[in-house]
Amino acid sequence: MRRRGLSPDEVDDAIHLYKLGWSLARVGAHLNVDHTTVLTKRCERGIPTRDSHGRPRS
Repeated sequence: MRRRGLSPDEVDDAIHLYKLGWSLARVGAHLNVDHTTVLTKRCERGIPTRDSHGRPRS
């Protein structure tokens, strides 16, 4: 069964966890969605990306 995505509250949680340093894969697994769903919502909210070491990209 496929999920329909993330509720607004779940998106808030996903963004919070991402800002704490969690990877997209870890956040997705925690919320039972694919990491690309988290990536899409992060982009929609304008949250900047990090490099592979967790540092903000310039």
